[in-house]
Amino acid sequence: MNCVLCKAGMEQKTVNHVVDIQGQIIIVKNVPANVCLQCGEYYIDNEVARKLESIVEQTLQAGTEVSIISYPDKVA
Repeated sequence: MNCVLCKAGMEQKTVNHVVDIQGQIIIVKNVPANVCLQCGEYYIDNEVARKLESIVEQTLQAGTEVSIISYPDKVA
């Protein structure tokens, strides 16, 4: 797989995914993603994206201003 933006190669790594929504900041650490070796852009597969959506929805209900969550811990 090549990066859509710069066409460089990709590598499987983990990233910190940040969501700023409804006045809340949610940081999900250690999210598996394909990361561009040149520009750093990352792509998350559909299964991981669905899990992230669920994590964000649950976290929004908690109403905290800033949340930091570890992806493997929340998914397990």
